Amino acid sequence: MKKYKSILVISDTHFPYHHPDTIDFLRKIKAKYKPDNVVHIGDEIDGQSISMHDHSPELMAPADEFAAAIKKLQPLYKLFPNVDVLESNHGSLVYRRGEKFGIPRHVLKSYGAMIEAPKGWRWHYDLVLTCSNGEQVYFHHARSSNALRASQQMGTNVVFGHHHNKFSIEHWTSGIVKKWGMFVGCLIDIKSLAYAYGRNNLTQPILGCGVILEGQARLIPLNVDKNGRWDGKVN
Repeated sequence: MKKYKSILVISDTHFPYHHPDTIDFLRKIKAKYKPDNVVHIGDEIDGQSISMHDHSPELMAPADEFAAAIKKLQPLYKLFPNVDVLESNHGSLVYRRGEKFGIPRHVLKSYGAMIEAPKGWRWHYDLVLTCSNGEQVYFHHARSSNALRASQQMGTNVVFGHHHNKFSIEHWTSGIVKKWGMFVGCLIDIKSLAYAYGRNNLTQPILGCGVILEGQARLIPLNVDKNGRWDGKVN
């Protein structure tokens, strides 16, 4: 069983409506933490134009949005040619739309082909990785809205995404074992019209991602200035 010393967990990016400094931020994290495995927690693209919700007429049409997402993903593919990706609600929109209209999945392209991902990008419903200290970590896009409780119920460390306003690590112990649950926030462009639906919410998205170093979880915030741009620092 392969063990990993440093695992980078990329949070929900929602290309092409991602934060404009996403690639630079991740590049600097890669240089600092030198991950030997990269996990994308899901929602790598947004797909708002084909979502089940109302669409703003001010945003891109489906063909334009997919073309823009693929173009904007190219630097991420180059930076990380090998990634374990979690299946997610936005990533599965094409297939869910197909099901709604009775289109069998096997007649559609694979999702990786649709977004022109490298062969090293592999999609998983869920994923378990073993850290260099022997600790195992369970990854899922949105298994629970309570990572601490999920960790306790499953008896292992867990990492979730999906909830843009959750950026936290909670620990628990039975006195014999000690585990943790982590939410990794998101990397969206909060100012984008694609997220106008959440602007009146009391809690707002938190920008950042996660790193697991020798079995210990760490959050890496993308701190911004008054103009909403990254300050260039990595914790």
